[in-house]
Amino acid sequence: MERMNTLKSKAAVKVAVATAALLLSNCSTTSNTKIVSGDLDQVVKSKVSDVSKVGEGEGVRLSQAINQNLKTEMLTEGRKALLAFINTKFNQRKGGLLDESYEECKTKFKNAPECAFVKSNWSDSWFEDGDDGADEAEVALKIQDRETSQKKDKTPRRVRQKALNALVAEIRKGSYSKVENQREGDYYRAFKRFDSWTPELSELAKKVLEQKECQEPEIYNYLGLKAEEFFPSDELLATALQLYSRSDECAIQKPEIATSKYVQSARFRMALLSVMRNDCNTAQKVFTRLAKIGVSDYSTRAHYWNAYCAKSASDREAFQYSFDELFRTNPLGFHTLTLNHGDSTLVGNLSTPIDPVIKLRTDRDSTYNTWLSLIEDFDKTNNEKAVYKLLAPVRKTPEYLKVLEPRVRLYLATFAFRSRDTISIFRILDSVFRAQSEYVVDSTLKLFYPMKHFDMILSQVKHVHPFLVTALIRQESAFQENARSRVGAAGLMQLMPRTARLMDRKVTRRKLYDAETNIRVGVQYFEKLVDRYNGDVELALAAYNAGAEVVDKWAKRYPMKNRLLFLDLIPYAETRNYVTLIGRNYYWYSKLYADLLNKQGIAQLTPSEFRAMKSGDEPVKQ
Repeated sequence: MERMNTLKSKAAVKVAVATAALLLSNCSTTSNTKIVSGDLDQVVKSKVSDVSKVGEGEGVRLSQAINQNLKTEMLTEGRKALLAFINTKFNQRKGGLLDESYEECKTKFKNAPECAFVKSNWSDSWFEDGDDGADEAEVALKIQDRETSQKKDKTPRRVRQKALNALVAEIRKGSYSKVENQREGDYYRAFKRFDSWTPELSELAKKVLEQKECQEPEIYNYLGLKAEEFFPSDELLATALQLYSRSDECAIQKPEIATSKYVQSARFRMALLSVMRNDCNTAQKVFTRLAKIGVSDYSTRAHYWNAYCAKSASDREAFQYSFDELFRTNPLGFHTLTLNHGDSTLVGNLSTPIDPVIKLRTDRDSTYNTWLSLIEDFDKTNNEKAVYKLLAPVRKTPEYLKVLEPRVRLYLATFAFRSRDTISIFRILDSVFRAQSEYVVDSTLKLFYPMKHFDMILSQVKHVHPFLVTALIRQESAFQENARSRVGAAGLMQLMPRTARLMDRKVTRRKLYDAETNIRVGVQYFEKLVDRYNGDVELALAAYNAGAEVVDKWAKRYPMKNRLLFLDLIPYAETRNYVTLIGRNYYWYSKLYADLLNKQGIAQLTPSEFRAMKSGDEPVKQ
């Protein structure tokens, strides 16, 4: 979008916004949607995957590898000794292993390639980076946070606080000058000190925008987000768009900063706000730039909104391209379902049971075969801890899977299954589905969407669908009863002890690791939120993740009819992913396990409604 530096007054801003909304209303053109709706719906419905080849041919089947370790040859004494050595080193340190152990292993076992796995940071040198597995947050986000080690800031607290206070003082003077010991994120922390859009912030925004030289992307992003806090306001909408637009312009001038998380965030918000203003022309240009970054949270949404705008403009070619990219990169996803009015063409794959043929070794890189062989042998000796340690790179950086063929990845998933490593299962299968959607069949989806603790859930729910609670647990904890987040949320439904005690004063932190207690209290709390929002499960889920007070603020900030646009405008990346992922989970649980409800005699349960999944043709405004 063009910068609006010529707008000098509040009145001029309001006139410009109103005029732009009137002239650029193609995103909500009802007549266009009606003209092309049936035609473009056929584009979506024609997107099916040929699953027949997945189960064709001779070879080992997925079910065989799940049921038992397939290794038939006996372990030699030398191999047993090597495994014992590696296992000892695994247990000596919680983190990386000493490089001295590597030299000891090479000497003792004649340069065996497996010795590389006792090196510190072995996965960094043994696997290449890529973007094939970048995901839409496939596992419980709190668990992911725990798995990903972060370097602690060792700067003394008093020094950090002094720097923050100095930065706030600069901002109050209308200055954005950096201060001594300023850290990344301090602009965000400083802006939190302001409870209103003050004249100082207006002056700061003006100065930032007047500079011909590009400033740090961080300040454009955080100042724009601060302006959004006081929506709805035409004046601040224009200010936020100017800040985000400037960040976008800088990234065009300096392509090396285009991958900055602050640039990506600014572009994302600029494009969504343009859709909110019915300016699809600007939105599509920015979303196209954002989509080029690669498979990511942003690109999934970029493809969706490009398709949404193309559909409203009767542009079949643009719609076809955007939908193809969305389906290719996220075939199971919430946004993909929404383009088909809340359904998936892949559901047809579940009508016939298919047991895929898998592959035990890759033809692409022998390094991976050494890794697979080591996992295979530890699994053979029932050493779940060692298998879990060897799968660490899969949990932390799924891009490591890109070298492996989908059939080899399925074999890898069987070891994660036996070691009860649900996070790795989700990571591996997600990468398989994104690589080849024809692997979305009943057997793989039931691994991806396991049904656990269902009887407990069923015994506790009163008016929330049990599949919705199952979908929530999958996202919160990946069904790990001992899951604990960085902030102290515990158990299957990741409850904070204080929240749990609001439901039951006798519940202790330790008790939250008991599955029955956790589900009982968690369901009670979630149903209370559903009641608070009059049955609106999307708002209840957002409140479960972020808190009801902040969700109420978002609802006032972004009043609109299009529910998916509202969800995508949620400023917290974790929360917007959280709601759409649980919606997606719920959809697939409902398709996979409908017979389970029939057996329980409760098939007439009222389904949970996800309004956003039906908003593919909805106009933006109320």
